[in-house]
Amino acid sequence: MPPQPKSLSARLRQLEVAKARANALPRGAKLSFEPMRELLGLATRAALRDWCDSIEGFEASKAFVRGGNGIEWEFDPRKTVAFLLKHFSRQIEAQATRSRKIAKAVGVNLPAAETAPSLQETKQLVELTLTVTAAQEKMGVYAVAAEVADFIAGYNEELVSGILGVKTKVDPNGNLPPVVRKAIDEELRSLATALHALAANYIEVKRAGAEQGATG
Repeated sequence: MPPQPKSLSARLRQLEVAKARANALPRGAKLSFEPMRELLGLATRAALRDWCDSIEGFEASKAFVRGGNGIEWEFDPRKTVAFLLKHFSRQIEAQATRSRKIAKAVGVNLPAAETAPSLQETKQLVELTLTVTAAQEKMGVYAVAAEVADFIAGYNEELVSGILGVKTKVDPNGNLPPVVRKAIDEELRSLATALHALAANYIEVKRAGAEQGATG
């Protein structure tokens, strides 16, 4: 079984393959957990379970009926794939928006068809931003706080997405109760929010100090 795609674009391509598989099944067909995992091309049971537990609105969409206590999971393959395609397409659109904001903040012109950056690419853009900002400060030109704050907000979203992947590595078989997995998600998101607030405050303080020095 191939490993789970690391990028959203690769994941979307894999879901398009899954869509073709689902459409080849008889209408009204239902799949249990393991066949659904195989149809989606996921490497581990934990990956599918994590989607079922953490993607907002997934279970409420009636794409699947949760199993447990001897009751088999039941997935509607067409509805499941359609929901996941819509979910990850929205994520790609959001990343593309963040990518444009990042490009604007660091003065980079991206092609119109540029895809959303991966976590690693975002880290590289962070390093680039820091380098550009340092050069601008030496010349007496300071980055606009709002643009940098937007960049940091986008970076934090990418960072927490990467951090959340640790949960699957720690609990590869999905043995943790859903309530515990949800608590972990909420704690990590809370941490990301707190870090963003600290960073945004730092930027405002530095910008105020720079403007005061320029007028002094």
